[in-house]
Amino acid sequence: MGGERTVGGRMEENEAVLLERCRAGDKDAFGPIVKKYAGRASGTACLLLGCPDEAGDASQEAFVRAWRNIHRFDTRSPFYPWYSAILRNVCKSRLRRRARRRTVALTEGHRDSSSDTDPVFLAERNERRDALWHSVMRLSAPFREIILMKHFQDMSYKEIAAALGIPIGTVMSRLHSARRALRETLAGEGS
Repeated sequence: MGGERTVGGRMEENEAVLLERCRAGDKDAFGPIVKKYAGRASGTACLLLGCPDEAGDASQEAFVRAWRNIHRFDTRSPFYPWYSAILRNVCKSRLRRRARRRTVALTEGHRDSSSDTDPVFLAERNERRDALWHSVMRLSAPFREIILMKHFQDMSYKEIAAALGIPIGTVMSRLHSARRALRETLAGEGS
């Protein structure tokens, strides 16, 4: 019996033990899991929602849902792709509610007022970043989602496949199509 692969000591093995304890109802075991993934979850939610203030609430809501449904988690699988699917659903719900209330600007608070850098450089950088962000947000939901998972969350094909519940080949094909659509959108903005 060769033990599990580990990162930073026995992290993966310890995570599996913690998740087993969670499934047995041990609330204290969930804290380290939340701590490990909170930053990544907030970043993901921020990318999906476009609003840093709402991202923390969304990631916390997703952790609560994960805890309530921990009995459904297969401890032989990695936690984050499973949690990511929950987080994605929470963010989709929030976006639907937001759309019902009114359309909100996707990029709040993007202006840096740093006096020690060149304002022309900052303006150009912000313009490029905003153009990319708006282009990503204009993609269809499946394309936007896969671009965000791969390029903003740095998830592997396998993790994306697990989170979306689709085969790896479909992930690769959808990502290829999404990148092509993004290139076309960006090229259209440049003309």
